Amino acid sequence: MSKSKSTPLEVNLKNLEEAISHYRREDVMYLLKNGVLSGLTGEELAQTRRRLASLRSTEVMDFLSRQKESFTADMLQLDFGIFQNKNFAKEMLQKYSKKFDLTDEEECRKLFSLACRVDDEKMIQQLIRQKKATDCYEMIGAASMPVFRQITLITTGMIHDDRRVDLYLAACLSADHEEKLAFMQENHIDFLLKNTAGKNVVDLMEDRFRTYRYSNNKKGQLQKLQEEQTVKLLKKIQLENEQGDGKRFLSKKLIILLVVCVVAAAAIGTVAGYAHRNNSVSADSSDDLSVEEEDADSSY
Repeated sequence: MSKSKSTPLEVNLKNLEEAISHYRREDVMYLLKNGVLSGLTGEELAQTRRRLASLRSTEVMDFLSRQKESFTADMLQLDFGIFQNKNFAKEMLQKYSKKFDLTDEEECRKLFSLACRVDDEKMIQQLIRQKKATDCYEMIGAASMPVFRQITLITTGMIHDDRRVDLYLAACLSADHEEKLAFMQENHIDFLLKNTAGKNVVDLMEDRFRTYRYSNNKKGQLQKLQEEQTVKLLKKIQLENEQGDGKRFLSKKLIILLVVCVVAAAAIGTVAGYAHRNNSVSADSSDDLSVEEEDADSSY
């Protein structure tokens, strides 16, 4: 590869940076194959790999994947306001998942955050199943539905109730909160759980109304209205749950009462049967005695 047909491209970092800046991917590959990264370590290497990832070139990433260094979440911290960057980062996470060091807890936290941002539910599944980055799980509350659905993998005791309530609060504050609430109901997730302060998401959202300063513009007022509607929905669900608990309690009492009645009826029936048998035996004995007396009188 060369700048022109007659002049070879000199292998150095300056030319690499220029090639990246002008998206000359062929020049970049030529420099990589000729060892432009040799001797780079630490932060300088990390920054260079991040710049290389910004090219969104699968060829470049394939080359980097064959190097000894692990991939990092920082490599893929691109401008996700650009849709193509988001898709590329997700694709790289899934394609090279084994190139990331999941023994490094700090790296796992960064990966969890990145996966939430780029909607990579597969990386989230992998981290939760390995119980990595547990202090980041509340992030899925504000994530997309594919990521949020992994909430079912967070079993009892995996995270503290306070973090779990924070997760539910984030879900309630998200734009797709109705879909998330419906999903949690379908999967029997108690999103009205209370934290150590004795507050659930309803209490926390009402606290938010008293302390949060909503913008006076249209966007801020719309946000406030949406959150007010969310609280109304939560209170409706809470009331239905309480009424349901009351009905279940009443049903249990009726079942117990029915069982008691059946047992009592059976006992009464047993006693009545026993008494009837005794009366029958007594009557038979009396008849036998009368017959014997008659026979005795005849003999005289």
